[in-house]
Amino acid sequence: MCEFTVYVDGHEDENIVAKNVIKAVVKPEYVSLMNTAGQIVKIPKARILKVDTIMTELILETVGE
Repeated sequence: MCEFTVYVDGHEDENIVAKNVIKAVVKPEYVSLMNTAGQIVKIPKARILKVDTIMTELILETVGE
């Protein structure tokens, strides 16, 4: 199973918003991320920019209104 590190608006350590993410769901208002412990993080006004299964990274970007 792939467990992703999720970054938003960049690819630096300070841009990490979640780790060990196994599920991402895109909603109109946010992206919902669930980790292996079942915890959910919602990233408002975001969209998925890139999914890299080799590096186990998921990159989000925030979008304007």
